Amino acid sequence: MKAMDDLDNINNMPEGLDPLVWEHFCMTRRVKVENEQKVKQKAAGLMEMVAFLRRRVEEDEQVQQDIDKAFRELVLLQEEKVKFQLNLTIQILLKQGQVELENFQLLMEYSDAILINKNIIEDLNSVIRTQGQKKIASMMESKDVHKGIFQIEWDHKKMEMEMEDLNQKAWDIQMLFFSRERQKYLTEPNYDTMIAIQIGIMEQTIAVLDKTHKKNVENCKKLLKKLGRFSNQKDIANYTLSCNLREELVAVSERKDICNALGTTLTCEKIAKERYENMMQQQKLINISKKQAEQISILQAEVERLRMKTFPALVPM
Repeated sequence: MKAMDDLDNINNMPEGLDPLVWEHFCMTRRVKVENEQKVKQKAAGLMEMVAFLRRRVEEDEQVQQDIDKAFRELVLLQEEKVKFQLNLTIQILLKQGQVELENFQLLMEYSDAILINKNIIEDLNSVIRTQGQKKIASMMESKDVHKGIFQIEWDHKKMEMEMEDLNQKAWDIQMLFFSRERQKYLTEPNYDTMIAIQIGIMEQTIAVLDKTHKKNVENCKKLLKKLGRFSNQKDIANYTLSCNLREELVAVSERKDICNALGTTLTCEKIAKERYENMMQQQKLINISKKQAEQISILQAEVERLRMKTFPALVPM
């Protein structure tokens, strides 16, 4: 309220305002501020009361739950009390024995029950156990016997199937084609040694054939050189003959020209004789050329035959 006193000071009054109006304004403002303060206080009090009410409601609910729980426990206790008051069990001291019931049903009535000594029951149970063990042993023995029978039958079937398989393999082996090499491999005890001996013989044969081939090649080369020289000689001789023939022809033509120039007339006999001589000489030259060509072809065929003869031929052992 000190702040309100400061605001209500006359110094804060606007100029030209009536003091009565200022006092009325200040009073009204003070009343308004006081009312606002009261409203805030009442609101704070209301909040506190609401919070207090909420706490009380929660406490009331908790107490109500505790009451319900206690009431349920009380009801359960009463039910147990009534239950324990009825169907009471009384212990009776009797001689030690054993109770056996039919169908294993627990009955509370013992009107037709018989009290038997425990030793008798134990002896009877031991006899029953012994008989049961014997029965189980006989059943296990029977089971083992049946199992052995099944095992023997299975082994028998297995052996039959293996026998069929072996028979089929034997038949396939009998029907299989064997060459001589395979037969030798199967029948010969020292097949590797025999093959090694054959390889050695073949290597020696190849070495001999190689030497022979080289020797024949050398001979053929010498023969070819000789034939080459002979062919060159024949070519030279043919060339010489052709040159001589050309010279003779030139000489004949010159003589003919000379005769024509001299004006001598040759008789028909002389002309025929000269023509005959020329034809005979030409025929001789042709025959010589043919003979030389035949000799050359024969020599070439011989060279080819010798060359083919010197090739190695591997004969199968």
